Amino acid sequence: MHFEIRSTGRHLWTWVLLDEAHLTVMESDRTFPSEAQASAAALAFSKLVTRAGKSLTAPTSGGLL
Repeated sequence: MHFEIRSTGRHLWTWVLLDEAHLTVMESDRTFPSEAQASAAALAFSKLVTRAGKSLTAPTSGGLL
C-alpha cells in the first residue's frame, strides 16, 4: 500500500491510500490548503493505524475463535 497526495484542482490537496492494484482503500475526508499539510495528515493517519495494529492482542490458547 502507498499514499498519494492529490490536488483537488481548486488549490486544495487531499491524501489517498492505495493498494497494490492502485485501488482506493481510504481517502481523506477533508482537504488541506497545501501539499505539505496533506502529506502530514497522511503520515499522522498512518501512525494511528500502526499504533492500533500494535494494540491488537492474540487470543489465548484457551480463547474462543
